[in-house]
Amino acid sequence: MSLVVNTNILSLGTQRSLAVSGDALQSAMERLSSGKKINSAADDAAGFAIAERMTAQVRGLNMATKNTNEALSLLAVIENASSDVTDMLQRMRELAVQAANDTNSVADLQYLQEEVDSLVQEIDRVATQTQYNGQSVLDGTFSEKSIQVGSDAGQTVSLSVASLQSAYVGYTYEATGSQTSGANNYDSDSNTTVVGSNTLDPGVRAEDFVSFGDPDLDSVYYVVYSMDDGMLVYGDASAIAADETINKVELGLQNVDLVNDAAAALEFIDAGLTQVSSYRAEYGALQNRLEYTVSNLMNVAEYSAAARSQIEDADFASESARLAKAQVLQQSGAAMLSQANASAQLVLSLIK
Repeated sequence: MSLVVNTNILSLGTQRSLAVSGDALQSAMERLSSGKKINSAADDAAGFAIAERMTAQVRGLNMATKNTNEALSLLAVIENASSDVTDMLQRMRELAVQAANDTNSVADLQYLQEEVDSLVQEIDRVATQTQYNGQSVLDGTFSEKSIQVGSDAGQTVSLSVASLQSAYVGYTYEATGSQTSGANNYDSDSNTTVVGSNTLDPGVRAEDFVSFGDPDLDSVYYVVYSMDDGMLVYGDASAIAADETINKVELGLQNVDLVNDAAAALEFIDAGLTQVSSYRAEYGALQNRLEYTVSNLMNVAEYSAAARSQIEDADFASESARLAKAQVLQQSGAAMLSQANASAQLVLSLIK
C-alpha cells in the first residue's frame, strides 16, 4: 500500500463506517424512546401507509363503540318510560274491569273515569316530555334515525320510536263511506282532516303517518285508492276521484269511557297494551342486537390494533440489541479513526 499524505484512505473508510454505525445508533435510540418502529414515512413508506389506514379504522371502531353504547342508553330511557306507560295501562285495565261490574253506581263510575282521565294525561306527559340529549323520544318525532355502528360510511342501524301519546295508543279502524271529488284536506263543518303518505297498506298504524292529523280534531281520515299495478297508495285529498273509500281512525285512549261503555273501554285498553308491548319487544330486540354490535366492534378493534402493532411498534428486545451493537461499533470506530489519522505519521520516519 502506498504511503500518501493528501488523501488518507484509511481515515475516509473509517469515517464512513463510523457514520453508518452512528445512523444505526440514532435509529435504535429513537425507536426505544418513542416505542415505535416507524417514526416517519421514510422509515418504512409502505408500512407507514398501512399503519395510518389501520389507525383510522381502530379509532373509528372505538368511536362506533361509543356511539352504540349511547344508543343503548337511549333505548334504556325509552324502555323505562314505556314500562311506566305499560304500568299505567295495566291500572287502567283494572279500573275498566271494575267499571264493567254492574254493582257500581253512576257516581262510582265517574270516580273511576276520573282516575282513568288522570292516567291518560300522565301517559301524554310521559310521551311528550321524555327526552334524551334534548330530543323528545316518545312523541312520534324521533323516527328514521341512524346509529353509526361502524368505522365507515353506511355502516348504520336504523331506529324509529313510535308515539306513545294517548291519541295513537289503542286505536281502531272503521269504514265510513266515500269521498266526493275536489275535497279539501280540512273540512271545518265536520272538524276532520285528510292526510296522506305513500306505499302504505290499509289498516296502517296511525303513528306511521309522517304528517298525522291534529289529535284535537274529532276524527282523522286517510284515503286509499288502487293503482294500475295493484298497489294500494295513499293520495293527495285534493286529487281524489268520486266514490273513493275513506277509513276512519278512532283516537285511541281518548275513547276510553267507563261511564257509558266499560266493555268497549276494556277493548281499547287491551289493544293499547298489546301495541305498547309490541313496541317494547322491538326495542328489547334492538338492545340485544346493539349489545352484540358492541362486542363485535371491541373484538375487531382489538385485533386490528394488534395487527397495527406488528407493523408500527418497536420490538424493545431487538432494538436494545441494535443499540448495544451500534454503541460498540461507535466506540471501536472512533478508536480506529484515531489510528487511521495517526498512520500518516509513518511518512516522517522516511524523511528523517
